[in-house]
Amino acid sequence: MVENDAGSSQLILTIDEGPRVTIEDVLIRTEGKTDIGAAKRLADFETGEYFSAKKTERTKKRLMETGAFERVDESILARDGRHYLILTLHEKESDLLMLSGSLSGDDREFGASFASSNLLGTLRKLDFDYEYQRLFSIKGQEPVLVAPAQIDAEFSILTYDSTRLISGQVRFGAPVGDYFSISLLSGFELVNHYESDTLISESSDNLLGVGVGFEYTGTGWSTDHLLGVDYLFRTDDRLKFLYDGSLNFLRITIKPHYRHVRTDIFDFFDYVRIGGAKDLRGYLEDEFTAKRAFWVNLEYHRLFIFPLFDIARIDGDIVYSYGFGISAKSRIADASLMLAWPKRGTWSDGKIHLALTREF
Repeated sequence: MVENDAGSSQLILTIDEGPRVTIEDVLIRTEGKTDIGAAKRLADFETGEYFSAKKTERTKKRLMETGAFERVDESILARDGRHYLILTLHEKESDLLMLSGSLSGDDREFGASFASSNLLGTLRKLDFDYEYQRLFSIKGQEPVLVAPAQIDAEFSILTYDSTRLISGQVRFGAPVGDYFSISLLSGFELVNHYESDTLISESSDNLLGVGVGFEYTGTGWSTDHLLGVDYLFRTDDRLKFLYDGSLNFLRITIKPHYRHVRTDIFDFFDYVRIGGAKDLRGYLEDEFTAKRAFWVNLEYHRLFIFPLFDIARIDGDIVYSYGFGISAKSRIADASLMLAWPKRGTWSDGKIHLALTREF
């Protein structure tokens, strides 16, 4: 406390920030299968600069976004006058095998999928999906070689009766700041039409697209959004808009979605198809076809049994479904069952969706 010549008092606070530490290198420690070199490259921590808690949190976030770790701890090691940042990775079971099915009267659907967020310890992702007589899809993600950017590749075969779509896509994405990301898409679509196992028409066209993403996690809530547009070059060019979002708070999950397709002449695979376990759970798989669709999925997860509600606007018509889901975990596998009814549906119109997931 200091008094000046005029007799007034002045309070002076002295702040000791302590020594500033320069990080010489990043060391990775894990007792699991993760490759140390892949984790260090993905961490993308700039060494030779003063330690920053904000930079360290961004590095931990990049590692956590792989889905391969329960948590990442940090500590500072001082040795011979130099300081090192140590990241300790606590791995989780990141390989998933899922069996799923839907049942409604005589209509039955089943499929299987395998997903790995840390394939053979490389921090690369692999997803394989199969739906009986309908879908074969394999996806891969390369987040290490070009970190912090990433490359995604997908190849799929989709079949409906006498029509088949073979598509391939490569997507390049990169972060912009802490919360935004951008992506560029390039691919192709090959459509075959058959009649009695005889090919009657075939078309192959190139595809280009761009996307913008936003992701934020706050205290007790999180949200993420993806907005994209792609353009198919053909005689009757096709323009497609898409949006997928998610908001989680107070155990409430809200997922809005939007699809809009523009073209002069619609081919079979141009239409938006919704219905089933992934969107409108009170309806059959792909029961609705439309040029434009907006739908929202709502769930409230308080207990092992949770209510669910889906509502959609499809080409101007409003439809909805409602029901409940049950989730249970065991040493063998995790199970989830959803039972939902359509708009103005009777008890017998309910749809059952069952999924069994095994982590290893």
